[in-house]
Amino acid sequence: MILAFFFAIAIPLCFLLIFLEGEQRLIVSFLVWGVCAGALASYLNSSLVDLFATTTMVPSVTIAPVVEEFLKALPLFLILLLTGRRYDRSLLVLAMASGFGFAILENYVYITALSLTGAGPVLYALIRGITSSVMHGCMTAIIGYGIFLTSNLSKRSLPVLLFGLYTVSLTLHALYNLMIGYTGIGRVFAISAPLTLFILLLVAYNWGVLIGEGSGREG
Repeated sequence: MILAFFFAIAIPLCFLLIFLEGEQRLIVSFLVWGVCAGALASYLNSSLVDLFATTTMVPSVTIAPVVEEFLKALPLFLILLLTGRRYDRSLLVLAMASGFGFAILENYVYITALSLTGAGPVLYALIRGITSSVMHGCMTAIIGYGIFLTSNLSKRSLPVLLFGLYTVSLTLHALYNLMIGYTGIGRVFAISAPLTLFILLLVAYNWGVLIGEGSGREG
């Protein structure tokens, strides 16, 4: 089923890539990678859960965040470590596209499983759209925007930098997965946190635009 969803999403987007150029192609490419990451993570998570089945580990907190955040951000890691290439603040958009691509495939899986139980999927899809989906996009965006903000650091610091950003991302992801399972204030926090983080990233992104325009006028 995962492969069926993957092909249904990725193939049309790959045809679209043929017509795109420049930044548009980059954004859709990262979106496609996010879908690929979702498929890969599904199999890796299942394998690791089976491997550690005899332990007391909670997969959604200890396994899924580690695997998923690494796979979603893998293009960012490879670009920087192999080529040393830097992007401007648009790296936030590329990273978020990867996270949203991942969320699209994951939503297909969860909504299909819910439908098989006979429950109505529309409200569930809406809730996931503004919580889990936004969370996935924001976690990867943190890594992308963090790379942009630290772009003046030396190349030698890249491994430590990437590991630090990755750790922040997976920790927040694990906290979300942990809190969403609770009732009361814990769940309220988990539901509101992704949207709050999204707004903060949006403000930071647009603040960069305003600063750039201001600098341009001064010149």
